Amino acid sequence: MNRQVPETIAIIGNGKVARHLVRYCDLVGQPHVQWFRHAHPEARAFGQKPASRLARFRNSLRKLFSTTAVKDLATTVAAVKTVLILLPDDQIESFITRNPVLQHKNCIHFSGSLQTSLASGCHPLMTFGGQPYDLDQYQKIPFVIDLDVDFQQLFPLFNNPTHVIDAEHKVLYHALCVMAGNFSQTLWRLVGQELAGMNLPADLMSSYLKQNTQNFINHPETAATGPFVRGDLQTIDKHIQALTGHPLGEVYQAFYKLHQQHNPTQLRSQSS
Repeated sequence: MNRQVPETIAIIGNGKVARHLVRYCDLVGQPHVQWFRHAHPEARAFGQKPASRLARFRNSLRKLFSTTAVKDLATTVAAVKTVLILLPDDQIESFITRNPVLQHKNCIHFSGSLQTSLASGCHPLMTFGGQPYDLDQYQKIPFVIDLDVDFQQLFPLFNNPTHVIDAEHKVLYHALCVMAGNFSQTLWRLVGQELAGMNLPADLMSSYLKQNTQNFINHPETAATGPFVRGDLQTIDKHIQALTGHPLGEVYQAFYKLHQQHNPTQLRSQSS
């Protein structure tokens, strides 16, 4: 059976998202070209140790005296229809407008919140670290896409779940993603620092947090435990007292207030 070879796509950028996408393309055989302005400090092969000063100096000399010129943007995207602008949110629109060569291209960005007439949105709901993922992990990443995006046409070799989002919901959607992912990591990091001050190991909570996450994924409505769920007002009061004057004290009380607002029946039963 003859399979049509997918069209080559251009990837602009060399940050974590771009490098993961390049890796995904390599795994599935998606033809691609890549362009980025200069070497980013993290722009090295996945898992590779940072180069020494001597190695960086040698690389600089090699580039200086090399007879092979680095392709410019126009040359890189000349033969492609689709260009993925994988740059920071606040650089996407200005990059497109500063480069007329992109005017007649199908520009796609991966921002979760940006809404622009210059490019369509295709947001991979995933955190991207410094190490590569395997194919199964890449294929499980859900993409939240704009109404005008035909994901299968863009990425015929990607087997990812997709969900369409209205433009009016994008900023709130992204804010919720940030709270769920980034905020929780901020809290975990601060708690870890506090535990270290008690001479407890830095990885003490690893199994606890991993199991909490897995329980929530499996049973989101019933996974929560602890004094809020039990209605243990005595313990809650002790916690609030212990956190008086502590930077996390207001966070604790804010979450308790949020819990009360979303569990009014439980609150009435506790006060009766």
